[in-house]
Amino acid sequence: MVTHSNPSYYSEMNNKMNEEIELKLRLNASELPLLEQVLANDQFIAEPTLQLLNRYFDTPTMALSQGGAALRIRQQKIVGQEQTDIIQTLKTRGTSAGGLHQRMEWDWPLSKVELDLTLFKSSGADDHLSPDINLTSIGALFTTDFQRKVWLYKQDDTVIEMVLDQGSVSTDEHNVDLLELELELKSGDAEVLFQLAQKLAQQCPVLMSDISKAERGYGLLARSNVHKTIKKDWQGKVPHFDEQQDVISAVKTFFAYQLSAWQRSLEAAVWDKQQDQIEKVKVQLTQLQTVLALFSSIDCLPEAQLLQRQLQQAADAEIEISLIWGQVTLACGHWLYRLAMDGAMFSMSTQEKLALRIHTEQLTTRLN
Repeated sequence: MVTHSNPSYYSEMNNKMNEEIELKLRLNASELPLLEQVLANDQFIAEPTLQLLNRYFDTPTMALSQGGAALRIRQQKIVGQEQTDIIQTLKTRGTSAGGLHQRMEWDWPLSKVELDLTLFKSSGADDHLSPDINLTSIGALFTTDFQRKVWLYKQDDTVIEMVLDQGSVSTDEHNVDLLELELELKSGDAEVLFQLAQKLAQQCPVLMSDISKAERGYGLLARSNVHKTIKKDWQGKVPHFDEQQDVISAVKTFFAYQLSAWQRSLEAAVWDKQQDQIEKVKVQLTQLQTVLALFSSIDCLPEAQLLQRQLQQAADAEIEISLIWGQVTLACGHWLYRLAMDGAMFSMSTQEKLALRIHTEQLTTRLN
């Protein structure tokens, strides 16, 4: 994320590739004063506020989206100033464990609002795209227009950039409000990222979210007749059951899948006030608890018993705006991250394999 105009930065940015590590939090507009009160202390260093307009591009068949990529041109300026910077960005498929995003990103400065696809080849970015994509057919599909408030948080050698984005996502026919807080690790220890997020969640109702701005745009496109073939709802494929997987890998795979499904139901039911999603919240949480209960060796996993208690507290809570959702979803995401960093491996028992096979079949049947 670029927070200010810096000629030396832009001279070095061409063909620049980064790996993003960030947490995204959804919040409610009524809680904004509380969040800004939390951020109004010396720990958080305010940066200039930005105005950003992004145009997202894809092929008529949504080939970039289907391949897990997002292409945009961003116009950004510091509020109160005239100079506008133009940046072309490509983000490719990465990993998302409940809300912690890790993916590749390329940024290129432009002199005008016009795609320059030659930059893909010169940077090697095209190696991360399917060769079947017809880049010449790419066109603009939707926009995001928002104001970005920026803070830096420093703890020892760790630097985290926090951005509060408020505005809208729009197509020619529809629009939706946008309000989210992103915490991106600029340098240092990812553990501090979770610590900071939990600190915020203890004081302000938030929800860990893995819905990107691009996905919200594609969701709006799906409302139109022209693009009605786009998936209207997230339907993540049920993970493949592999009896050769070790316990840690199996838990990570199925827990991450179920956590995303639960979070999305929560966001729809609580933050978007879709009453018909409340029952899904309960079902998805039960399935998340089931994943932990499938493995008799679960007690060997770090903090598993604490997580089970936290999930039960969530199951007993009223489905409404409250602090518990951010705290529990972040605890789940942190647990997944620690599992990913843990090199431990041990085999599934015959009983565990049978239980996981049955669970996978039930998930597939319910999804279909």
